[in-house]
Amino acid sequence: MPLAEIAPRLERRAAEKARATEEGNRLGNIRLILATVTLILILLPLYTRTSGPWWALIAVALAFLVLGQWHARATDRERRAASALAYWSAERDRIEEKWRDFPDEGRDLLPVSSGFDPRIGLAGDLDLFGKASLFQRLSRAVTAGGRRTLAGWILGKTPIPEARARQVAVVELGAKPDFREALAVAASVGVDGPLGEAALLAWGEKPDPLPFGSLLRIVAVLESVALIATAILWALLDRPAPFVTALAVLVVTYFATRLPVASRAALIASPDRALERYAEMLAAIETTTFTAPLLLEVKARLATEGVPASTRVASLRKVVERLESSKNLFFALSLGPATFWDLHLVLAAERWQKTVGPRLRGWLQVIGEVEALASLGAYKAEQPEASMPELVEGEGVYRAEGLAHPLLDRKRAVANDIELGGPGSVLLLSGSNMSGKSTFLRAIGLSAVMAEMGAPVLAKGLRMSPVVLATSIRVVDSLAQGASHFYAELQRIKHVLELGGTEKGRLLYLLDEMLHGTNSKERYIGAVAVIRWLSQHGAVGVVTTHDLSLARVAGELPEERVVNRHFGDEVDGEKIHFDYHLREGAVTSTNALRLMRAIGIDIDLTAPP
Repeated sequence: MPLAEIAPRLERRAAEKARATEEGNRLGNIRLILATVTLILILLPLYTRTSGPWWALIAVALAFLVLGQWHARATDRERRAASALAYWSAERDRIEEKWRDFPDEGRDLLPVSSGFDPRIGLAGDLDLFGKASLFQRLSRAVTAGGRRTLAGWILGKTPIPEARARQVAVVELGAKPDFREALAVAASVGVDGPLGEAALLAWGEKPDPLPFGSLLRIVAVLESVALIATAILWALLDRPAPFVTALAVLVVTYFATRLPVASRAALIASPDRALERYAEMLAAIETTTFTAPLLLEVKARLATEGVPASTRVASLRKVVERLESSKNLFFALSLGPATFWDLHLVLAAERWQKTVGPRLRGWLQVIGEVEALASLGAYKAEQPEASMPELVEGEGVYRAEGLAHPLLDRKRAVANDIELGGPGSVLLLSGSNMSGKSTFLRAIGLSAVMAEMGAPVLAKGLRMSPVVLATSIRVVDSLAQGASHFYAELQRIKHVLELGGTEKGRLLYLLDEMLHGTNSKERYIGAVAVIRWLSQHGAVGVVTTHDLSLARVAGELPEERVVNRHFGDEVDGEKIHFDYHLREGAVTSTNALRLMRAIGIDIDLTAPP
């Protein structure tokens, strides 16, 4: 969505927030005046020694309560306008390339592993999570489920039919800015996190019913009625004995049930604010008209015997609110015990738990899926130049037109065309240092990840078959595991070779400066052996190098399987310029010594060793 369309929305939401704030302040001042009048009405008779206008207190109290409701609505409008304002401000910041400062980097969503884990290696190579990562670029998700869903799509494998269904849904949501705003505003309610969701699911899926619940409900009603009846009897006939007896029985019953009731009430109240958030998000989904089959299917999962899921969740929210009201000191010492208030609400929550609890996880999954799809839809709206890739059946298909790196600043990203030659083919990408080889390698990998998850890619067009992606780009040693850089790279290459043997024709490998931790002779022999083996097993790959000798690998394999491309540079005196445009053939020069001079290493670079 261009800035020209975001700016009016920001202006409208800012004006709405200002009006709601002004109204809230005005109503708050009036309520303060009413409170002052109430105090005067109470104290005036004491000063004048007359009965005073006590009847006026009723009118003032009613006005105070009504204004309280109006004030609450004004506060809610202010909150919603502020949330919408924050959403569109963030979208503006994304367009202005400020998204790298956003706090949610998704690092907590990476799998935890103490040893070699190819998923962690892939995530590091392609910047899938962390600062300036793909997750940070894409995610608008607020709930824990939404963040997990998006992370799962980034790391997981998606069948072509499912990815195509997501594409249709993403395009539709990209064209629904009002829905994306409504979902974000609903998500801003309350406080959420793994604890709130986990507590809610733990309660909903693991019933711990109050023993003899039905009997206790009957006993509680009878004892409350008996207490009221005997109190009336005492007032009318001056017979306190029945009341004292009824009160004693009620007190015994109350204290006998207090601990089990209190423990269950605490479990219900723990995810209190999460309930409010989920109810509003479900309502936003239910009240929106969709046409994409995936969105219709997701929405259909919210139907429960004709009662919307949002209504079901909101009904539990009301039970929790009533439980919270019982914490009032006066109520807790009088009406609460006399009516067994907490007991009735706990039993009502257990009835909800029995009928609706098993569906709760599915509803939260719907919220997570829609949040993830809305994130991709917002990215599509933000990047009008991005396109939906064409996913095709077959092996070894990868052709991109105008492919750019999606995590670079728009002004810096350079687009290039690339086509891999089918099963067994390899693109040798040579070039001098800093010419853009690694960045282009990551652009290819990111395009494959985004295409398979159903997201738009930053290219004029991309045609791709299903792939298993393996990379060796950003290899780091491990002091804790006693692994050198070279050994760590060998682990990566071993993993690539294993995938080449098991995923015949489906492996897409991206290797950056392979085996550069050893001498040039062994590097050449090892690299040629790896490339030949992968080619023979139908893998497709891109291998980068600034070693001119490796470009000769074209002579070691069938001619139709190897293509040489390079990134060049231009020298202007002591300055080196890179245009990052892909060119035909292998590179013919290097620039390491020129770079040393360019940064001011003032030593004799022509002297013999």
